Formats: sequence, structure tokens, C-alpha cells
Amino acid sequence: MKQPTKHHLVDFAARYAGTRFQTLNVSSALWRAEALVLDAEEMLEVKKAAEDKDITFGSRLSTYEIISYFAVGFVTCLEWHARSRLIDLMLYKPSCITTSDLEGIARVALSQMLAERVTVPHLLAAATSVSRVKEYVAVFVRMFEVLDIKVHVERELRSVQVDIDPYREDGDKSLYSVVEQLFEYRNQLVHEIDLSVIGHFSLRDMWNLDRAVAYGNAIISAIKLLEGHNTKYAPQDFPNRLTAEGDAEDEYEKLEKTIATIEAELSSTFQNEDDLTKPWEDALATSRQSLRLEIDFLAKAEFLRPVRHLDMRRSVQIDCLKNRLAYLTILKSELDHAG
Repeated sequence: MKQPTKHHLVDFAARYAGTRFQTLNVSSALWRAEALVLDAEEMLEVKKAAEDKDITFGSRLSTYEIISYFAVGFVTCLEWHARSRLIDLMLYKPSCITTSDLEGIARVALSQMLAERVTVPHLLAAATSVSRVKEYVAVFVRMFEVLDIKVHVERELRSVQVDIDPYREDGDKSLYSVVEQLFEYRNQLVHEIDLSVIGHFSLRDMWNLDRAVAYGNAIISAIKLLEGHNTKYAPQDFPNRLTAEGDAEDEYEKLEKTIATIEAELSSTFQNEDDLTKPWEDALATSRQSLRLEIDFLAKAEFLRPVRHLDMRRSVQIDCLKNRLAYLTILKSELDHAG
């Protein structure tokens, strides 16, 4: 019997839900945007070196049509940012998932997701359209409302002025408007072939490298602006938080601190339980020694880094800490209910 074709939403979600190396997160979106800007800046150096030697760089209007396609990469970073935060939000607080979220998911996708071990948040993120600035903003409006972060997203983006075209004095130069223009330009570029694409060169709307760098820096600013509020106000255990400098928080370090905090709380509780004080202290000491040995073993496990530059040791160490945390969380929950 012929197997049914895997639904495209399930196929997308399956690639990112269960992978050991997580890339569907905000730090990946930010890294990619910065890498694209670096590419454009390095090409500007090549352009200058060529012109210094009277070598023409570019064709008509001193540019190449392919440079416009930086817009595709930049919008992908915005889409990735929004989709990844939607997943984080739904995993962190599943109660925010509504029946309207599920209405657009095909029945076949819901049935196949179980076989592929895909989570509902990953499936919903795959199905979420982020092709306009309003859709991008809507994700963060929802996230900030659920997390009770008092930030007006559109107003924040409109408050920042960005000078994409220094020769143009009119028009809205807010970061919101720039992101809106970027979405519109990308959509037209990949879906239409009009006079701005194949007309006379005086009619074409092609990016040069300076414009690519300017738009890239603008979307980096947009991501960092929204993530700054998330870093400042979101709960410490919210997934994939960034530091104030825009780097991914160290999940291993966060797990270690959380485990130590819960262990201390349980130790304080069991001090008042004569029949449990000594057993808990013995169990805690043994567990800490065992966990330390497990982590040391994994650090030496060369078989976890067999292919190219991929090193799975850190991610497996994190899973080891997660198992310990899950156990401690159960103990604490039961104690809280008993009390």
C-alpha cells in the first residue's frame, strides 16, 4: 500500500522539532542577518578595490541584479524570528494556544504529526504566515500580551528612525516603515516580473550594496529592539532568551543554577522532616557525584562528535541536566501540593 505523501507543514516541523542541533530560534535569525550584512560589507571592499584599479564593478547603475536578492535573505530572518518566538511562547505557556490557531491546520497534518513526533507549537509555527509587517508585529504583540510585557510593538518600531536613503528627505523613515518596505520589496521580487524588474534600466528598482547593508542593519536593529524588551521583562525560564548584548543565554549554565536552587529549597524543607533528612542528604550527595561523573563521561565521549564539525556532547550534557531538573520539579510539585 502506497504511503501518503507527508504534509508540507509536518515535513517542515519535523526537520526542526526533534533535531539535536536547534536552529529554529532567535539567535539563529540574528546570526544569519549579521552574516548577510558582513557578506555585503566585504563585497563593498571588493568594489572599492576594483574601482581603485579602474575595473568596473557592476553593470548598469553600478550594481548587479543579484544584490537585490539580499532582501530575500533578510525577510527570511524576520520570518524565522517571528516563527521561533511563536514556538517558544506556545511551549512555555501551552494554555495560550486557542482553537482558532488549529482551524487552519489540515486534518492530515494533525494525524501525521503524531507519527513524526512533531509538537503542536512547531506545526502551528510552520503554518503561520509572516509575509507582511503587520503579521510580523502581530506575533510579538501576542507574545508580549501573554508574558505581560507592557510594550506597544508598532509604536516602538515607529519610534526609531532609519536613514536607508540619505538623499531622500521625504517619507516615513521609521524602522516600522523600513521593515514594511522590505517585506513589500521581497514579495514583489519573488512573485512578480514587472517593469521594475525587466523594464528599461531607468525604471528598474535594483539594490546596490550600500542599500543592502542599510536594510540588513535595519532588520538587525528591529530584532534587537524587540528582543531587548524580552530580555529585560520575560521570565528567566522563558526559552531561548538573549543576553543584554544579544547573545544566546547559556542553557547549560541556566539549568545548573535552577537545579541548585531547587535542591536548596528541598534541602531546607527536608530539614524539618526527621525521617527524611538523612535519606535526602545521602541521595543528594550521591546524585551530585553521579551527575558530575556523567557530565565528565560525556565530555570525553568522542563518539558524540563523529561527523565533520558537529559536536553533540554539549547538547547531550544539557539533556542530562534536564532529566535531573524534571525529577526535582516533580518532587517540589508534590511537596507543594502536600503542604
